[in-house]
Amino acid sequence: MISEEYRGAQQWSRNKQAAFTVVWISFLVAALGTMVFFALFDPVDLTGIFDEDLEIEPNAGYAAGFFFFWILCAACSGLTAFLVRTAPKRDAKHRD
Repeated sequence: MISEEYRGAQQWSRNKQAAFTVVWISFLVAALGTMVFFALFDPVDLTGIFDEDLEIEPNAGYAAGFFFFWILCAACSGLTAFLVRTAPKRDAKHRD
């Protein structure tokens, strides 16, 4: 029998927390964006914009759209997190 004691949940570093927050929020927004976008547009019809001879299955179009939205949202969220974390700190005496 293993006699190791449970030491509680491990603490994540601040960078790891920020990275997983960006990934999770961008995933949720991409899911919502995909639903809204593809409620208005059919992925099979959109393939004609890029190439007339391109044939794509609807599920592949939905997947490509989701990953596009996820990458776009992750880039936006990551840039926001970076700018917030690297912003100069304001002193109490400089506050308006």
